[in-house]
Amino acid sequence: MPRFSVAEASLWGCQFVQFLQDTGREQASVRETLRTIYNQEFRGRTDARTPNFSCILYALKTTHQVQVRGEVVKFKVKRHVVVADQYRRPRRNAQTSASTSASGQQLSSTPQMPQSHAKQWAELIRGKHGVEIISDCDQGNGNIRFPVVPGEPRTVTVLVQNRGTEVVTLQRFQPRQQSQELSFTDEQGAGQGQSLLLHPGGMYPIQVRCLTTCNGHFSAVVCFEFTKEPDESFSISRYVAAVAESQLAKDLGPSAPFQPYEASLQRHVTVITEDGMPPDSSLKNQLEREIPLGTYHYPKSLKDTILLGPNTSASSRWAAMRSLLEAPLQAENYYQKFQLLLHLEEIQMEVDIRRYDMQDVTMVQERALLVLHVPGVAENRPSLLRGDHLFAHLSSERDHSPLVQYKGYVHSVELDRVRLGFSSKLQKKFVKNLKFDVTFTFSRLPLQVQHRATVLAMRRGLFSLLFPSASCHKSLFSGPFQPRWFNRKLETNEEQCKAVTHIVTGVSRPAPYLIFGPPGTGKTVTMVEAIKQVWTCFKDARILACAPSNSAADLLCQCLIKDIAPQNVYRLIASSRSYREVPTDIMPCCNWDDEQSSYVYPSKESLRHYRIIITTLVTAGRLVSANFPPGFFSHVFIDECGHAVEPESLVAIAGLLAPMDEQNNPNGGQLVLAGDPKQLGPVLTSPLAIQYGLGTSLLERLMLHNPLYQKSSGGYNPQFITKLLWNYRSHEAILRIPNELFYDNELKVCKTDGLDTRNLYCTWEELPKKGFPIIFHGVCGEDQREAKSPSFFNTAEIEVLVYYLKKLLQSRGKGSCPSVSPKEIGIISPYRKQVEKIRKAITSLDPDLQKLPDISQLKVGSVEEFQGQERQVILISTVRSCSTYLQFDQTFRLGFLKNPKRLNVAITRAKALLIVVGNPTVLSKDQHWGRFLRYCKEQGGYTGYPYEDESTAEDRLASDLHMLQLN
Repeated sequence: MPRFSVAEASLWGCQFVQFLQDTGREQASVRETLRTIYNQEFRGRTDARTPNFSCILYALKTTHQVQVRGEVVKFKVKRHVVVADQYRRPRRNAQTSASTSASGQQLSSTPQMPQSHAKQWAELIRGKHGVEIISDCDQGNGNIRFPVVPGEPRTVTVLVQNRGTEVVTLQRFQPRQQSQELSFTDEQGAGQGQSLLLHPGGMYPIQVRCLTTCNGHFSAVVCFEFTKEPDESFSISRYVAAVAESQLAKDLGPSAPFQPYEASLQRHVTVITEDGMPPDSSLKNQLEREIPLGTYHYPKSLKDTILLGPNTSASSRWAAMRSLLEAPLQAENYYQKFQLLLHLEEIQMEVDIRRYDMQDVTMVQERALLVLHVPGVAENRPSLLRGDHLFAHLSSERDHSPLVQYKGYVHSVELDRVRLGFSSKLQKKFVKNLKFDVTFTFSRLPLQVQHRATVLAMRRGLFSLLFPSASCHKSLFSGPFQPRWFNRKLETNEEQCKAVTHIVTGVSRPAPYLIFGPPGTGKTVTMVEAIKQVWTCFKDARILACAPSNSAADLLCQCLIKDIAPQNVYRLIASSRSYREVPTDIMPCCNWDDEQSSYVYPSKESLRHYRIIITTLVTAGRLVSANFPPGFFSHVFIDECGHAVEPESLVAIAGLLAPMDEQNNPNGGQLVLAGDPKQLGPVLTSPLAIQYGLGTSLLERLMLHNPLYQKSSGGYNPQFITKLLWNYRSHEAILRIPNELFYDNELKVCKTDGLDTRNLYCTWEELPKKGFPIIFHGVCGEDQREAKSPSFFNTAEIEVLVYYLKKLLQSRGKGSCPSVSPKEIGIISPYRKQVEKIRKAITSLDPDLQKLPDISQLKVGSVEEFQGQERQVILISTVRSCSTYLQFDQTFRLGFLKNPKRLNVAITRAKALLIVVGNPTVLSKDQHWGRFLRYCKEQGGYTGYPYEDESTAEDRLASDLHMLQLN
């Protein structure tokens, strides 16, 4: 087996150091003790081939990450990440890792890495003792890159040159992580370990040949190993890449060299703020505000503690904080722990929002407003809603003190245009092309209502809802429940009937009832049926139905008004939402006043006339402020509960739902939560908040830690939880791996009457295997970034996506391709920049696709944007092709590949056809993606870049050795 390069061994060494930190043994310093830990514990965690202990120690020493003195080993340990700034830009005078050709074309470089790896790479590529590695295709920063055409071999020369004054010996050169399309040859066999002398002034040529059958990015890291008298050894590395790409990929390439975000130096400046012009608020707000909403700012000492870390003067405060975070969540620490977690997330939000700040930008005047172009605002990057604000000051005055900044209120957001109301003073100063620096802010309202909810939860004694231990076994029916089903399809689904029955009879109370709804099993349908049955059976019941997002709350409303008259249902919408986004079918029952052209908020007395109120979780905070009497709401339903942090779900409970009490509230207190803990949870960014549980929803916490909701040998206890089992959405082949990995193989494909649309693509001519409606198209692409965006994109994968899109849309209804419209196709990618590039390819660059009249209806988005949705056809671009970043991603919990919930959601959006485009070598390293890849290969669904997994390669090697009859 080949040896490990210094770079490879160093990466394993870094992981071992992290392992020591994770297991509390970062102080271990005796060489033999460390060797034992490495061999007996660390190496046993993975089946991958790992270097021996001496190898990683040498690599860490070479890259200046460890000091070794005799038997004492001292690691240069980094501080634990508590506030992650993944966007920091190197100092301006630092060498950049991208360059521009003489023609001005942007040239990609060695994959850019986290700073520590970048330093290692700089050391590895540095010329030493007069020895240099040169090539006509050298792009700088140790990167040798040349274009190739599929089917046409190309050879380039790499020269090893001795510019020093002493003889050196080239012991060998070794390509690592080598694409099979590349081959390396030399006359004297240095590639096979035949050493040769390089005299001063001497050069030695090595030929690099590439032959590929497909477009892609084919690379290797080549390590040249030398010795010099008397016994000194050294090495130099190069990243060699051959690139085959279409004109589309070239057009989609980086618009400018990537520049990581650089946090500007903060200096004390006196600021004078000129208030702006808020949007017109003819808002008719009659809803009382009897319970105040505090500010709940985090204490400055907390931020100091976090930034200083555990080994400083703040160590005692750090220890106290850590003690609270590590304590199990219970009634006694509930308020304190969630307050701390929310503070930690807010501190991280303050770090994150800075990356959107803009310098030297212009605005356009439209009557009394100024319009700012904000790329990404349509995707909430940054999030700006009507009523929010930002700050702007003149770029020419950025060094002034005092600095006059102007507060601009958001009047509307139209795609990437934000219309802002500033003060009259700025309006008078404004001239065309005047440049501004813009600072963004975020709304603290969601944080404030969550903080208040944790306080109210303890004051109102919600322990039986949050930490349930038993049921009162009291049914709301004296006899059996015999419903008249609104949705007759439920009659044939035992699990859905069971869930509705237990919810309506209320036998779980005071404990919440959980609907565990895997993808496509009718979770929302079940909840809607339960709401309708409660509304029918109990004339005095008042229901609050909530969801984390407007779209999910709208869906609840749309389903309910099919059978319940709109005058009984009230959809309460936040004033920050554009009325244009409200679905037309729910407008008659929402709080929009046509005469005033604004939202209205009726009084408590007016809201009493509605038996069903529907809001988002955050907007439910308005009802909390109104202080409805205890027991006003008999039932609270929360759909998509798994998407919300627990304090967010609590907003719709604390102050609105009184727990069931046999004396004072015998017929109320029913809480129903629906969701799937195996799908994506809430979106968070604070490493500490994620590590200590803020990312665990209320539904998931109950299922993980409460015995009432845990699965036994006989399944779940239906008195408290029902797992829905019949999948109505996906073809059996698409469902199989998610079913195996996440749902204990319990999901069953529901047969349909008549034409089953799930089989529409089983005979499509593009399928590698007929009858198996999944394509895994292997692509060996390249991770790229551009300008100031930290987001990745991969043009080779976009080429393949466009190919399949054209096959689907240009051939629809012809031959074996069913008729499909763009709105029935979804494209999922985890990276915003890839989403942006795919949209550009479809709507602007590809001449065939852009002229289709309905192409704008084809949705391209992130996994989060597709959760809860479905399409006939789903295409997935995984983007990542460089394993360098994967450990970095996992460290910061950003990695698409390291989050199995993302895999689950992405795959299960497809009904009839699933196409996955990605790098098989990278994806195979992950347990869950590797299983999906093997499944596609086993079933004949793999195509594209030639790939065989490691076990197959080992079997072939063993067979070859056997054929040689070696002893």
